[in-house]
Amino acid sequence: MSSLGITMSRFFDQLFKFLHRFISYSFAIVFFSLQGAFFGAFYAYFFGSALIPDFSIENHPEVVYVFVFATLLAAIGHSIEFGILTPLGYGGFRNDLRKLNSFLKPNETIRHKDILELENNLNTLIHLPKENMYAAIRYAVMVFFSVSITHLICRHPLYELLLVSVGWLSAVFVYGGFSYIISDYFTGNKRVEIKKILAYRDVSVHKNYGILSLKGKFIFLLILILLSLTVLSVFISFGNASLLKISAFIGMTFVEAVILIYMFFQSINLTLEQINESANSLATGGRGALPILSIDKEFILFAENYEKATREVGRIRENLQELVEAKTSELRNSLETVETLKKQQDGDYFLTSLLIKPLSLNKTIGSHVKTDFLIKQKKTFLFHGRENEIGGDICIARTITLRGKDYTFFLNADAMGKSLQGAGGVLVLGAAVQSILERSTAVESVKLLYAERWIKNAYQELHHIFESFDCSMLVSMVMGLIDDETGLMYYLNAEHPWSVLYRKGTAEFIKNNSELRKLGTPFSEKSLEISTLQLIPGDVLVLGSDGRDDIEFVTETTARKINHDEELFLRHVERGNGDLKEIYQSILLMGELTDDLSLMRIAFKENIHQPPRAIRKESYELMRKAKSQIKSEELEGAKNSLLEANRINPENREIQRALIRLLVRMKEYQFAAEKLNTYIEEYPGDTDLIYLASFTYKQTKEYGKAIDMGERIRLRNPGHLSNLIQLVQLYLTIGNLPKAEKTLQLTFLIPSDTNRIEQLKSQIETFRQKIVDEIPS
Repeated sequence: MSSLGITMSRFFDQLFKFLHRFISYSFAIVFFSLQGAFFGAFYAYFFGSALIPDFSIENHPEVVYVFVFATLLAAIGHSIEFGILTPLGYGGFRNDLRKLNSFLKPNETIRHKDILELENNLNTLIHLPKENMYAAIRYAVMVFFSVSITHLICRHPLYELLLVSVGWLSAVFVYGGFSYIISDYFTGNKRVEIKKILAYRDVSVHKNYGILSLKGKFIFLLILILLSLTVLSVFISFGNASLLKISAFIGMTFVEAVILIYMFFQSINLTLEQINESANSLATGGRGALPILSIDKEFILFAENYEKATREVGRIRENLQELVEAKTSELRNSLETVETLKKQQDGDYFLTSLLIKPLSLNKTIGSHVKTDFLIKQKKTFLFHGRENEIGGDICIARTITLRGKDYTFFLNADAMGKSLQGAGGVLVLGAAVQSILERSTAVESVKLLYAERWIKNAYQELHHIFESFDCSMLVSMVMGLIDDETGLMYYLNAEHPWSVLYRKGTAEFIKNNSELRKLGTPFSEKSLEISTLQLIPGDVLVLGSDGRDDIEFVTETTARKINHDEELFLRHVERGNGDLKEIYQSILLMGELTDDLSLMRIAFKENIHQPPRAIRKESYELMRKAKSQIKSEELEGAKNSLLEANRINPENREIQRALIRLLVRMKEYQFAAEKLNTYIEEYPGDTDLIYLASFTYKQTKEYGKAIDMGERIRLRNPGHLSNLIQLVQLYLTIGNLPKAEKTLQLTFLIPSDTNRIEQLKSQIETFRQKIVDEIPS
């Protein structure tokens, strides 16, 4: 607040208190309101003198005297009505004002007054500005009628009376508005005092408001300024006023405007300070009572809503302890329920993990093939103080024996789904695989299977199990067998991440064209293909689930960045030198795991160094001699040369291959079959010689062995047309018509010699008709 405002406020307050003490409270208010009467009289006088050239005390003495006398009489009447004679025992015309003056005696407290008396006088104070304004208008009407009657009696022109009425309206506007604002300002403190007492007694104090709102007061001040400018412009334009009159009008208008504007904004300022203090009180734990000073509608409505809010806050504070205890009890019960459910869930997790552990075993016993696992499931849980984990990844390795040879079975799989769902898939898969492995050690017919047929049967059995779940449980996997002696690996990949071959410090993916889908997904047997890979001593295979690639990189931003580079895993394998722990640490250095991770390491003859098999000089010379004899069609001599070379160098593969091919060419099928039995056991990866063995066994009428060899080739290379045709012929030979037809259908997908296919179809139809003819009628 400025120094001028402080000075004005102190002057008004001291004068008001003086009048209140020695006369009455209501007159102290009217005293200031009467200034508006004189301001209005000046407005009317200046307006009339500006518009009526002859309007002066010399030309209209009766009218001027009556105007002055009536104005004084109105001021006296206004003062008497509002208690100027209270010291003489007459409190005025109005009963409510007499009660108010009696209620608000100087130097007397009102705290002991009863509620009804306080409320009645509060209402009187709230309505006092309105009643004062109405009184001002009544006395202004009296003045106007007095002047009008005098004007008519003196027979002055009627147009002058019309102009006088316009000036009178200006005077009424100024007098009434001034009275309202003055009364509102000076009754504010007492209203606040009474409201505080009532609020302390929990009585609602915001029930009534004045007839003028904030907008109404602002519009009044705006019109007053515009009216003043209008009167001034008329004054100047008609040229009837002297400089002294103009200066007096401007000075009077300025004083009036300053007083009204000060009171208007001071009332708003004090009200806003009250709101601020009340809000601070409420925020610091107080009651937050708001005995608002203003009677403007906007502030009263705000105070009503604020009072409702503070009462609700008070109610909440009173019941806060109970509410806190009730909410705490609810939260405690909810927490106990959650903890109980969590314990039950962790118990389920624990039991499931106990079931999975004996299924995910590394039970290899060979010395040439070594296997190792690393499994980190994403979901961890605490049960009975021990941390465990559960997820959908599994690794299994075990040594089995087929046809008298040791094989290392391996499986790395990832069941779809999180936590318990993935664990359920692993549980089913692990149990099924263990059942297959146990059967392989107990059932003689299974032990006689070739590796390709064993893997096919195992895959089909697993697929049929998961197919029954109607695609709600899917598993990706890589599964295979490794010949412990030769290092030939038979494997298949069902939508699992590519395996990695780590050889001589370099890692590369083992890619194939397999069309197999996850276990549980419908598939055609035509897509089943068993791949082979010849391992050499020192090779390391690293198998892994997709958790190895799903890494969230650590970045400075909040946005997630997931790895999409599959070849990043190759660099991890090379950095870790094929060691699982080092590979795992290399992955963690790049970022955080977002999925289950399982890694399997398979090493073939890692620390065994075998010298290369060199051909002896004598054998080499015999080989050259045999080639020369074959060219000159001396087949018998070539046979003897190769037999001698084989005797000298029995481990040499090329000599054995050349001898077997020569024996087949010479149609010595029985001898060739004997050699093939030994060769294929030693070199099971030679697909060409296996096909030749199938042909040879067919010639020696060992149809079962011939079919076995043909099926092995079909599993390795389903597109081998000559093998498929030979298989059809073999099945027809033994009378297995369904297998012949099924195998023949596979040839339709391969570009081929249609004449040969048609001949086989004709043979099948002939065979079928022969069977029908043999059925007795």
